[in-house]
Amino acid sequence: MKLDHVLRANFHRSPDATAQELLRAILIRTQFLPTVRHVIGWRGLKQSSAETEGWTAKVKGFAGVFGLHFLRVEPVAGWIAGRFGLCYFPDAEEPLVEHLSLQAAASTQNENYHRSIRDFPQDPRMTTYFEVGRLLLAVANHGRALALAMRAVSRRRTVARDGVSLPRDGRMVQLVAPGGFDEDFPAFETALGFFDVLAASVTFNVEEAPRRLIERRSPAVQRVYDRSGNVSLEDAPGLWNGLVALGYGDGRFDALWSALDGKERGLVSDVGADCADAAPLEYRDRLWWRAHRLEDSRGVDRKSLGMDDRPPFIILTGFLGAGKTSFLRHFIEYQTQRSRFVAVIQNEIGEVGLDGKLLDYTVTEIDEGCVCCSLAGNLKRALRGILERFSPDTIILETSGLANPLNLLDETAELEELVRFDSTVTIVDAANLDAALAHGPIAVDQIRAADIVVLNKRDSVDASRLEAVRGRVREINRRAPLFCAVQGDLNPAWILDTDDSATVAPRSEEARSRHQPGENFHTHPAHAEAGLWSKTLRLSRALDRKTFLQTVNAFPSSIFRAKGLIDFSDGDTTTLFQYVCGRFDLSEFRNRGVRERFLTFIGTGDESGIAEILETLSPAPPG
Repeated sequence: MKLDHVLRANFHRSPDATAQELLRAILIRTQFLPTVRHVIGWRGLKQSSAETEGWTAKVKGFAGVFGLHFLRVEPVAGWIAGRFGLCYFPDAEEPLVEHLSLQAAASTQNENYHRSIRDFPQDPRMTTYFEVGRLLLAVANHGRALALAMRAVSRRRTVARDGVSLPRDGRMVQLVAPGGFDEDFPAFETALGFFDVLAASVTFNVEEAPRRLIERRSPAVQRVYDRSGNVSLEDAPGLWNGLVALGYGDGRFDALWSALDGKERGLVSDVGADCADAAPLEYRDRLWWRAHRLEDSRGVDRKSLGMDDRPPFIILTGFLGAGKTSFLRHFIEYQTQRSRFVAVIQNEIGEVGLDGKLLDYTVTEIDEGCVCCSLAGNLKRALRGILERFSPDTIILETSGLANPLNLLDETAELEELVRFDSTVTIVDAANLDAALAHGPIAVDQIRAADIVVLNKRDSVDASRLEAVRGRVREINRRAPLFCAVQGDLNPAWILDTDDSATVAPRSEEARSRHQPGENFHTHPAHAEAGLWSKTLRLSRALDRKTFLQTVNAFPSSIFRAKGLIDFSDGDTTTLFQYVCGRFDLSEFRNRGVRERFLTFIGTGDESGIAEILETLSPAPPG
């Protein structure tokens, strides 16, 4: 079992930290592999901002959101065993809401429901209303065994002995009949849905199938309350507490479960298996038995899907205190919500990098120097290391606030085999620009190197000061588009290549059916509050390559991004075109299933030049 590939840590340093770090490593490592995470069943993952370690996740087959949070370390000889609470927050329109308690169901209709989900570990009501089970993740002290278990009641049931009635329109309306169920939620089935995905992730990461499966069931109780508020626990025929546990590597798993579940009442059933073929029928086809064979998905040929195999590479720079880390947090949150993940390389001048320890994602740190100067060679090694282990959707290099990115730009050509250079984003402190510029030439060069400038801390200056800052930046760099932000919060889709939209049709079948003959391009306002516009040119015929290249080289500065699919008259393959701030790339597009040909332009400010470009590129009818 290759546990050291997942977590390299001193297990005895801090049991609490080890349990949480192990879970974090399993979750994040899986998310960095787009094909694998999709096959396993992940549909989104985000770390909670609460002080307690917690995660929210969407998984295949469930409309709602799961919540996972750390509870404690269990004292088990020879093991470090972390206990985690598992919640399920149904979508407000999901039928499962009807099986919640009245209080929980009412909370799903509250306008603050989704905000409460994001920070659920710090709200006792959320964990009380919506908990469906507990998870246990344990690692043997010798590091050669790992165990994952899930415990949940078959149905989380609460009985209203006297019923529940509430006043409505001047009369009492009965919501629950006497002796009826206030709550009857299928907890085990729901929790098992998340366990399946997490267990498959464990199998994939440790690179072997479980060596032991145990399923145990024992009698369960139901909660009963009366009109006086008295609550009791009563035996509930037909209900049971279920335990599903998997063991990996060389460990005494039966002893572990006995130590954890020794207080359980008499077992209703107790089955075990050492392989899929010997498992109970309902567990034989679970992905956790074979997810280690998804290893080949690390090398998925994305080009065969019509995608450039190289991830976009973004250089993020800005003077000390400008807000780079805040911008990066928002960027990663945006990507995470879309099941897309970012690899980050951070550089700090000094012996110990700090920012990498403040952010919640995998970081390859390059310390004791400036990556933009003396350690450019290390950057290539860092990129190779990331790409050997992960398949990130985007890679960001966050440079030190005292780094000069101009020294790195000449080196990007050496990185082309690994990554596709996207842009240099410079964060500018709108309130302290003068002080940064007075400090020396570095802040000037950071702005000069920018393809995109983000004027951060917009809320700290008045309109006249903001205009002065714009003017000062424009004196240094006239070509880069400027965007304003507060606390680094700027929608990445406005400015960065954050999706694969160039590989799919720009409009739906429904929209295409409304396309009128002779309508060559489609115009629509996009993100008007940011001063952006977007225009799409539909291509019904092949383009002349020479004319196209001449036109691209003459793009006005108002166009800072363009992408599309093109057929050239002198070629027999489709071309993927990507343009970013004066640079462009043409590559073969191999997905023959996409038939539409188009060019989409994104710009800011003056639109006067785009009409001529569209006219030049619009293919003339034959004859």
